[in-house]
Amino acid sequence: MIQAPRTRVDGRSRMPLCQVNGFVREYIVSQLVEENLVFELEGHCRKNIQRTGRHLAIDNSWDRDRNVFESIDLSLLRSLTVFGKWETFIISDNMKLLRVLDLEDVSSGVTNDDVEKMVKLLPRLKFLSLRRCKQITRLPDSLGDLKQLQTLDVRHTSVIKLPKSIIKLEKLQYVRAGTAKHQQASEAAENPSMAAAPAMMSRPCIATPGSRFSKLGLGLHCRHGSHSGVKVPRGIGKLSSLHTLGVVNIQACGEDGILEDLKNLTQLHKLGVSGINRKNSEKLFSVILRLAHLESLSLKMQANQDNEAAGCMADISSPLEKLQSLKLYGLVDRLPSWIMQMCLQLPRLEKLDLQMKTLPQQELDFILTLKYLRSLRLRLAEFQDGELRFGWTIAQRSTKWIIDILEIVCNSSLQAVKFGSKIHVKILKIRCYSVSSSLQFSGLQSMENLKEVWLSGSYELGFKQQLETELKGNENEPILELEKPSSST
Repeated sequence: MIQAPRTRVDGRSRMPLCQVNGFVREYIVSQLVEENLVFELEGHCRKNIQRTGRHLAIDNSWDRDRNVFESIDLSLLRSLTVFGKWETFIISDNMKLLRVLDLEDVSSGVTNDDVEKMVKLLPRLKFLSLRRCKQITRLPDSLGDLKQLQTLDVRHTSVIKLPKSIIKLEKLQYVRAGTAKHQQASEAAENPSMAAAPAMMSRPCIATPGSRFSKLGLGLHCRHGSHSGVKVPRGIGKLSSLHTLGVVNIQACGEDGILEDLKNLTQLHKLGVSGINRKNSEKLFSVILRLAHLESLSLKMQANQDNEAAGCMADISSPLEKLQSLKLYGLVDRLPSWIMQMCLQLPRLEKLDLQMKTLPQQELDFILTLKYLRSLRLRLAEFQDGELRFGWTIAQRSTKWIIDILEIVCNSSLQAVKFGSKIHVKILKIRCYSVSSSLQFSGLQSMENLKEVWLSGSYELGFKQQLETELKGNENEPILELEKPSSST
């Protein structure tokens, strides 16, 4: 009736996704509706003055009939999730008890004026997600009136700075920001081969069939956030309850001011920073070392042709003992020296995400010595000798290198990916940018722990067929999952 997944969605610390049988799902929903907890609008609905509940989901298929909507008693509504097209009338002055507003899956229509209306009419909001509402270019100064707000998510919008009034929100714990436009531009600059490719750095949504209730606890969405920072106001250090902050462009903010603010955010567990250069790196890292609870760190360097990106990060002297996730963007052709030293001293480092022009084989071999690593993501523009080789230097070791998730971004310059006999991957993710049939994966047949291979992007049909042939030779019978429709020739 309730099916557990074959694997975890992303690393060991995340909740797994569960699927329910369609009949069972309808029964669950019917009970929630009967108890006046949850109701939904889908297709063509008739006016029903008795329709009420605490949680409302508006499906993409609903015909947006204003008369139907205004006939609903919304006075008890606590959360609202919208899928598909946005309409201004969806926000009503009858929603004064609303705590959660999730517009992450709105396809179009949300404007700056709509956001001002939300802030005015929904004074008790605790959770506001406008993620991927790309028409939004600014947040109103009245945002500071949402005294109960705990979570603000404006990732992948066109918001490039946060209003000064945000420092009034004393209960704010999670601030997630970053513009989609700037992210795509930076990725194209660092990797020209990706410029013409679709924006695929985000994971597709993973949800149950009939996922309009997935945000209400019957599913799980997980996507990568943007690493292109926004400008935050001076005084954000007053928000001492912040758990998550990112992505902050420290160069745009004025380095000295924002770094002084960061010193006061001692409860931070997750931090994302962009705009890092040689001028501001030393002060930044001195601040980072003060954040004793930091578990996730994302750093975006400004790379120069002389490889200054790696050099400007050579000043961290002691390890961040609780760090579990490390993301480095904008490196050229080598890792910073402190990474080589510090990674060996990080007992909890489980996730490493690297976006570089190229990664020397010696440094890739070093990464494979991190025995606690569970997730590795490589996004490279160029490859030594056109190859990625995993595990050649550990062939003499008696122990295996086992990792839960290995993700590789492949482009037309990659000709071969080879795995040694001591390398064992549970989930292999292959994201393609104009990959031809000449790309060869070898060593998958001997991976006894391999369960799934996820394939996405643009690739020639011959590459997929070669991958299927390789997997058929594996006695464990790993599954080939196509994450999203791919273009083939």
